[in-house]
Amino acid sequence: MKYKKIIFIVIAVILMFLYYNMFISYQKSESKLSFQFQLNADQADDYQLFYITKEGQEWSEEQSFHQAYDQSGTWQTIKYNIPKDVYSLRLDLGNQKAIVNIRNIKLVGNSKVSISLNDIMNQHHDIKIISMMDQKSELQATDKDPYLVLDIKPIHDAAVNGINPLKVILGSFASIITTLVSLYILNSIKDLYRFLIEIYRGRHLIFSLAKNDFKTKYASSYLGIVWGFIQPLLTIITYWFVFQVGLRSGSVSDVPFILWFIVAIIPWFFFSEALSGATNVYSEYSYLVKKVVFKIELLPVVKITSALFVHLFFILFIFVMYTGYGYYPNIHNVQLLYYLICTIALTFSLSLITSAIVIFFKDLNQIIIIVLQIGFWFTPIGWSYTMLSDFWSNIFKLNPMFYIVEGYRDTFIRQVTFLDHPYYTFYFWMFCIAALVIGVKSFKKLKPHFADVI
Repeated sequence: MKYKKIIFIVIAVILMFLYYNMFISYQKSESKLSFQFQLNADQADDYQLFYITKEGQEWSEEQSFHQAYDQSGTWQTIKYNIPKDVYSLRLDLGNQKAIVNIRNIKLVGNSKVSISLNDIMNQHHDIKIISMMDQKSELQATDKDPYLVLDIKPIHDAAVNGINPLKVILGSFASIITTLVSLYILNSIKDLYRFLIEIYRGRHLIFSLAKNDFKTKYASSYLGIVWGFIQPLLTIITYWFVFQVGLRSGSVSDVPFILWFIVAIIPWFFFSEALSGATNVYSEYSYLVKKVVFKIELLPVVKITSALFVHLFFILFIFVMYTGYGYYPNIHNVQLLYYLICTIALTFSLSLITSAIVIFFKDLNQIIIIVLQIGFWFTPIGWSYTMLSDFWSNIFKLNPMFYIVEGYRDTFIRQVTFLDHPYYTFYFWMFCIAALVIGVKSFKKLKPHFADVI
């Protein structure tokens, strides 16, 4: 027993070290880079920043950003979000003969680096330098094409690779939490294995019950199972009309809005329907719960499989829509199978917890309905997370459905594999496995009391 404790502590220390380095690496890879300064001019104008990513590259409109200076005679902060691999910058000072003051120049990435204009200015055109001090420079545009070429190489690495003290603290905290979760999972690995083996052995019974559940769900209506497809289609049409026709949303990620939208809302339909059904499965199949010989742990999977039938139809619908718009299937679409497995794993993990607890706490069902309603808007389905700041973007990424929704878009639109998101992939599966362990333990503890309460 003594040696087991020592081994456990050694494993904990190793995991904490690995997770800390992983978190810091994630912060470096995900952080954005911005070039910012304060500006005061006697003329309102448009200030354009060009960038190149390698030596000898031409300045182009495609690689530039605009920022309006609209209150002449006042100090205004000008900020440009630029690529992390930027090589050099060119700042155009509008197209008027103006007196321009610049101060507090910073390059902000993982750390904030301040520098004077004199240290980074490599070349200037149609500009007269009136004064140039460490923190403030005064310039005069002498013609209609005034610009400064800025060499940021000396400060680039310091801004990109630097470490923010707050991120060090967050990294330490995250590594401790992740280590504790990992140890909890390792300590429960036997229970988890036995539970999943029982699910696998009952796969034929699950499929049979799922087919019956799918048929009987709409048996009393005239249109039958057609209703399972009508409601999602009408929802898609409604949101399309509101966003694209009403709010006049244009193309997103260089594809029509409807294509960008359906690959996000369709996995949400599956998750929402499957989780809601699986949560209430023991009440719905109470006659099976009371049978001693029936393995009731199969029932949540039955509801998930039943919802999967409709989801497979809508996956086909996605391919039809994309083909109709001229986006034909390619090798990247094979990745859809991976994200489908992710959705099933997330739903199954959460439903084990909710289905076991809702029998004893009936209000949980209403809480889940509210959470799903709010969750729809807190998941980037009808909006893009790129409009958020780094802080809020990271907060929204804690939602595991974010990974799935953006994964579907990576598969059909961006042509990006899940291997390009190693840190978030790790987080997603840690979340699912931790939820699965909690669900298995909750089920085992509460199962003996199910028949008494139902």
